[in-house]
Amino acid sequence: METVDQNIRQTQLKCIEILDLIDDICRREHIRYSLCGGSVIGAHLYKGCLPWDDDIDVMMVRPDYERFQQVAPALLPEGFHLESYQQGDDFRNPFSKVVNDNTTYVQKNGEVYGIFVDITVYDRVPLNALRWIDVFLYKRMLMVMRGVLPGRSLKNRIRTWLLGNVLSNRRHYLMWYQRVVERLGRTKHYGYSELFGAWANTFVYRPSVFENYSTIAFEGKQYMIVRDYLEYLETRYQRTDFHEPAEKQVPPHHVFVDFNMPYRQYLAQRR
Repeated sequence: METVDQNIRQTQLKCIEILDLIDDICRREHIRYSLCGGSVIGAHLYKGCLPWDDDIDVMMVRPDYERFQQVAPALLPEGFHLESYQQGDDFRNPFSKVVNDNTTYVQKNGEVYGIFVDITVYDRVPLNALRWIDVFLYKRMLMVMRGVLPGRSLKNRIRTWLLGNVLSNRRHYLMWYQRVVERLGRTKHYGYSELFGAWANTFVYRPSVFENYSTIAFEGKQYMIVRDYLEYLETRYQRTDFHEPAEKQVPPHHVFVDFNMPYRQYLAQRR
């Protein structure tokens, strides 16, 4: 096993392989997507990955995201899989990952996957008083995903009771929450926000940002991107200069990588 710092470019190339699979499926099935987050900054500044970045991110609006969930499992080649709450109960995040099963990635938070590309979803959110419903349900989602917390305080005992009796099935809650958010978004006055329209911790984007697409040079190929990607970056990061100081030019997510060991084998050996 090697540190990500020693193998950053090889890690990026493995991520690009997954991005190519996503791109091929989306073009074949007429699904829109966009590079996301630091990958947009990389395309803007370097026409590729940020030199120190250790992953690639993709984003889709809800209808395209759901279409990808439907078709991707059958179209991904052997050795790759799609993880999401739409695909079953074996998931760890409320967003999706396309994972290379034949590699091992150990993250700073202790989670172990194969090398992956994250796919996050942007939902329509109402620009009116109904947004409080989304905020409330988003906070319940955080409770469901984090699970039971240690301690015997009254708050933790109430939390434990809710998780054991009312919110015991994470997948069912997320599927129900998704339907509520989709219904809330059926309004004339709306914006887009990340991950179920999470008003609680993300900015809201003008509709035009997520309803118009183009392509951009990235690692020698043209990939899809929101047309107004500079507005997307300025809204997301609340700044106009996207260069990072030297002290922040470090791999943000992962600690160790093994390009030849399937992550399930790594997990089995660790038990």
